[in-house]
Amino acid sequence: MNAKEDFRDKSTVAIKVRFMGDLPSVVGGRDTMVSVPQGSTIGDLVTSLCDHYGEGFRCRVVSQSGTLHHDILIFLNGENIQEIGELEARLEGNSEMEIIMLPAFEGG
Repeated sequence: MNAKEDFRDKSTVAIKVRFMGDLPSVVGGRDTMVSVPQGSTIGDLVTSLCDHYGEGFRCRVVSQSGTLHHDILIFLNGENIQEIGELEARLEGNSEMEIIMLPAFEGG
């Protein structure tokens, strides 16, 4: 690894985003790899995904007030973001991270 690659690796975080439920049909696949600046938040990542996947994704994931829809669960490395700071949870670290976006299903 050269010095330039080493700098890039420390300034960004690689994130595997996995889409569950009906989200793969909205985004066209089950998962994607993204890179965000070190210290970005889950909210920053969601905004970036909304910008990339467009209005269909945004409407499915984010409410008009800018919060997550009540039926969308997001897990960061297996932890529910509601337990670690919600949209303000930081994406920091040197290793690859995994985000799972899961629409909760209701029924009876």
